[in-house]
Amino acid sequence: MKNNSVIKPIMLIAAAALFLSFCLDMSIGSIRGSMYVCLVICCLIIAFVFRKSISEKALTASVMSGFLLKLAYVLYTPVWCRQHDVVDFGAGEGHAAYMEYILSHKALPDFDPRSVWAFFQPPLHHGISAVWMWLGIRTGLTEARIHKNVQVLTLVYMCLLMIVVLGICKELNMRYGGRLVTMLIVGFHPIYILMSGSINNDALAVMLSMVSIYIAILWYKDPGIGKIIMLAISIGLAMSAKLSSGLIAPPIAVLMLYRCMTDTDGLKNTSKLMSYILRFALFAVIVFPLGLWWPIRNKILFDMPAGYIPEVGEQVKVGIAPMIFDIRTSSPFLYMKANGFDHDEYNLILATVKSSLFGEGDFAHLSQAVTVLGWMLLILSVCVFILQIMGMIRTCAVSEASPEKGIKIFFVCLVICLIGGYALFAISGRNLSAMDPRYCAPVVSVLSIFAGLWYDRLEVLSRKMTRAFIMTAAAAFATVSGVFYILIGVYGG
Repeated sequence: MKNNSVIKPIMLIAAAALFLSFCLDMSIGSIRGSMYVCLVICCLIIAFVFRKSISEKALTASVMSGFLLKLAYVLYTPVWCRQHDVVDFGAGEGHAAYMEYILSHKALPDFDPRSVWAFFQPPLHHGISAVWMWLGIRTGLTEARIHKNVQVLTLVYMCLLMIVVLGICKELNMRYGGRLVTMLIVGFHPIYILMSGSINNDALAVMLSMVSIYIAILWYKDPGIGKIIMLAISIGLAMSAKLSSGLIAPPIAVLMLYRCMTDTDGLKNTSKLMSYILRFALFAVIVFPLGLWWPIRNKILFDMPAGYIPEVGEQVKVGIAPMIFDIRTSSPFLYMKANGFDHDEYNLILATVKSSLFGEGDFAHLSQAVTVLGWMLLILSVCVFILQIMGMIRTCAVSEASPEKGIKIFFVCLVICLIGGYALFAISGRNLSAMDPRYCAPVVSVLSIFAGLWYDRLEVLSRKMTRAFIMTAAAAFATVSGVFYILIGVYGG
């Protein structure tokens, strides 16, 4: 993959972020004003003039539409709406307060992080956000705009995630149709739309996890020292954003060991084996301090357990059986007593699917059309998930199917570790917050890549009907998701 194909989109996203943050007022009142109407008209004129220079392919359209949908969501979503552990700026606790503390004190908290809500999280995202807010102060922005600008960062992270996934597809030599299937699901999946407006540390952690997966594939194809250093840094930074990002480390270790075994003829080639051992040692020297410095610091200073997680959300005080077999549901949205339901969502699978699509929001009160679209999105998401799983099984079951064996093993290990780690956390946590799949959000991208790989394989086998069904399901899912989240903005949800 040429560097230009990565650098150019990143530069455009960075320019857009600066434009949104420092050149436009993104408050709801301003968005509805004449300035934005004129801006839209100007953009349409520019697009019309240069229409022959812009690719009209569906893949480009799907990626750009995914960008714009996330931007629209950020524009109509306040910094206190549909957030996780944020509360609001000025509240004195939550992720927003964490950013404000670093901004005010120019330092990390010098007290037990458990004493203030959400301060136990690693500080990478909060530190970056504090610097971003400081730039806003220096440029004379209002306090409201400075706070809103934090959402631009998470928007950028989710847009970069799309570029990274597209890069992975290209590195796997996926055909056009397979890439389109993958990007329709990834670009329009609600879990990433919600993250684009959520100012906690999830978006950065997920994006860096996908960057790590991308670099791991690059290293597997060409295991040089430079790439293994980049891989160690990316994993370490992902864990410095959120410790659960460490779930990607075991699959990457499996990939590295597989490559080592292959290159050293089953560890028989001593000289090559020593070369790999030195590379792995360099990797460990970088990744462990960078990824684990925060829990080690807090253990030494405040005796905080390395895996400390406070009790959060509404508690699901039921046994394992109801969490698996209680499938009662009369709404596409998450059952929560806080939303007026008579019980909290017990079933882990239902709670996982619903919260990946709608978070903890109940949008039924907005409009009957929203509820109908919610049901459609729920059904389509189940269909897409089944296709993703089938894609994984079919891709791995056929030895001659792309990609090569090492990458297949790597991706399967990713799915097992991400879903397994999330399921263990959700079952042990026994609360609705723990049942939110944002803790394993990279698995959506990995499974979508499997769906694209299967579509490619079917194209080789000339299975037109099955390919048409996969593409239709992906396109329908993207369309309904897009319409749903546009309507949420229209109705002021």
